[in-house]
Formats: sequence, C-alpha cells, structure tokens
Amino acid sequence: MSGQAGVGAQGMGVSLMGLRFAVLSTRNMLFLLAVLAMNYTLSRPSPVDMLYIGAFLLTLFHLTLFPKFEVTRRALILSLLLGSWAVFFMVPSVPHLGEEFVAFELLAKTFAIAIGVIGAFVSMSWQRRHFETFMRFYVASCVVASILGTIGFLLQTELLTWDGRAKGLIDDPNMYGSFLIPGMIFCAYLLARPRSRKLVLLGAMAIILLGVLLSFSRIAVVASAVCLFGFFFFQNRRRPRRLVMIIGGTVAIGIVMFAVASLTSAEFMAKLLDRLTFAKSYDLGEEGRYARYLLVLPMIMNNPIGVGVLQLEKIFPEPIHNIWLSSFVNYGWGGGITWITLVISSVVVSIRNYRRTRDEIVVALMISMIAVVMCTSLHEGEHWRHLWLMFGMVWGVNIYNLGAVRRSPAPTPSPGRGQGQIGPRR
Repeated sequence: MSGQAGVGAQGMGVSLMGLRFAVLSTRNMLFLLAVLAMNYTLSRPSPVDMLYIGAFLLTLFHLTLFPKFEVTRRALILSLLLGSWAVFFMVPSVPHLGEEFVAFELLAKTFAIAIGVIGAFVSMSWQRRHFETFMRFYVASCVVASILGTIGFLLQTELLTWDGRAKGLIDDPNMYGSFLIPGMIFCAYLLARPRSRKLVLLGAMAIILLGVLLSFSRIAVVASAVCLFGFFFFQNRRRPRRLVMIIGGTVAIGIVMFAVASLTSAEFMAKLLDRLTFAKSYDLGEEGRYARYLLVLPMIMNNPIGVGVLQLEKIFPEPIHNIWLSSFVNYGWGGGITWITLVISSVVVSIRNYRRTRDEIVVALMISMIAVVMCTSLHEGEHWRHLWLMFGMVWGVNIYNLGAVRRSPAPTPSPGRGQGQIGPRR
C-alpha cells in the first residue's frame, strides 16, 4: 500500500514538474512572440497587447505553482511607480471623459505602460540565456522593421513611409527610429559573446543602422551614435586599440551605406538636406516646438493637477513633443516627478546591478533604455511600447540569476560563548 502511495506521489510530482515547465515555456514563448511583433503598432489595442497580457496571466499562474518563488522587490517598486503615473494621467482627464478620443487615449496609455510591469514580472525569473534570447528576438523584430522601412522608402509606399521618411508598420518615423536603436546595442553585446554568429549579427546591425538613417529622425541618429559608441567604449575600455578599430569600422560602414544610398536614391539626398538642421520651420516661430516649451511653463505652475490628455491640442496646433514637459503639464506635478523618479531610479538600479554582477548584459539594457529616453526628449513617447519594455527589462533583472553572491546572515554566536557577560565587550 505504501509502495502504491509512493508511486502515486512520484507520478503527481512528475506531473506537477511537467505542468510548471509547460507553463513557463508557454509564457516565455508568448512574451517573445510579442517582442517579435512589436514592429507593428498601427492599431491600439493590437494583437501585441493581447500577447503581453497572456504572458502576464501565465506568469501569475506560474507563481501559484511555485509557492516558494517570490515576486522581486524591484518588480513591485516598478509596478508602484507605473501605477502612480497611471493615476496621475487619469485624474486630470476624468472631467473630459465625454470628449471624443479621451477614453481611448487613456486605454492606449494604460496598455502601453502595462508592458513595463509585464516585462519586469516575466524577466524576474530569467537567467542570462533568457535575456540573450530576448535580445535575439528584439534584433529580429528590428531587422524586419528596417527591411520594411527601407522598401517603403525606396518605393515611396504610403503605408511604410510618412512624409517620405521610412517608418515601416510603426506609427511614425521618430517612433520607428527610436525602436531600432536597442537592436543595434543588442547586436554589439551579442557580437562579444563566444560562439556568436558574427557575420549574421554584423549584417543585422547594418540593416538596422540603415533603417535609423532612413527614418531621418534627428534625435534617433544622435542617440544611436552616442549610445552605440558609449557601449563600444564600455566594452573595450581596457583595449584602446580594439576600440579604435571598432569605431573606425562602424564609421566606415556608415559612410559606405551613406554613399550607396546617395547614389541609388535621389529622394535620400533631398530628404537628408531637408533634415540636416537643428531647427525646422515647425521648431521656430511663436507657436513652434521650442516656443511651446516656454509657453507651457506658466501652465505647469498654475495647474498642479495637470490639464489631462488631449487638452493641449485645444491650445496649440501640435503637442509639446517633450515627455519631460508633457508629463508635468498634462499629468500634473505628480506625473512629472514620477517620470523623473522613474528614469533616475532606473539608471541607479542598473548601476547597482552591474556593481553586484559585473555582467555586461545589465549595461546593454541600461544604455538601450537611455537611448529611447533620449528620443522621448523631443517627442511624446508615452505610447511607445518599446520605451516601457526597456524599463521592464531593467527592473526585472534578478541579480542572483546573473551570478551575484548572496550576502550570508551574520554568524550566530555559539551557546557557550559569552554566557553571563553583561554589557558590551571592551
């Protein structure tokens, strides 16, 4: 009888382990498929959002199968930060819910920031190999987006371009350019890993770089150059000769691509000369982008709660195009302070992660996040899914899964030591 019970328990154990593995594998597959499909953002909510939500629900189910597995403190902190930001953009918008598109805009923003929470909860159980698999899927998504954008630019297809600039199946060229930058940084990280397919990764990086150039997004080009060379410098800070060779090679590839594009496409040179300026006509003037930055400052001081979503369109012909200012003026002082706290604390968390693990993957994730945040400084990136995904990846890192040594508790004195001693030892 006891033998049968043992066999039954063993069978149940095998079944439970199989269920855990199936749930975890399905969760990771859904999440990675969502990452792969992020090069399509023309509808909200979209199938991408459904995939992310499915991955989150499976994560919660997975937690119930592992009673000893705890949600990391950082995943909870990020959830509180993003939840607070959601409250701050909803509260000032409540009086305007009856207006057209306001409710939909709130729903779209909620879906977008939820990706950050989902990314943190999914990746908190990951090891290095899982993060590297995520990077490969993100690179593949960027390659697809870049190829579509390049074809659209060459053929001037309306679906794949905006104002003659490549955008693929993403909303606009600026969002498209910022989406591609982490793909280049991930390629740089994977190139340094042993047994990597260097030719494939170099080809992918070149395709993604071409996509960034054809987006003609000024801030995306600057952010990609600064962050990519910054990561190269970090990787080779103790090997100056190799650093010079890598940077020189990257510049040479960029020049060759520039020359080929100039010779094969008259639209490229025309658009390049048109965008080769720090200030376009819509940046200048009394209602230009830079003037709007100054005009909203009094509004921020006079509206501590914020004006709510889609309300500035009643005042200005275009949005603020600066997430730092729009967080304050649209979502109030609480929204602006929460955004600043989120960005600064994300960098601090990344630095602490690296100090504990000395793992380059932490730096690659941080620099990718910084690159996208740089792009939001000239645009309103609240609805950029990849922005919140990068935050989720940074906060989801579990340093103990990357090799950090756990701090052992202080040794307990043996029962026979110090008995009868009163007061501190001198």
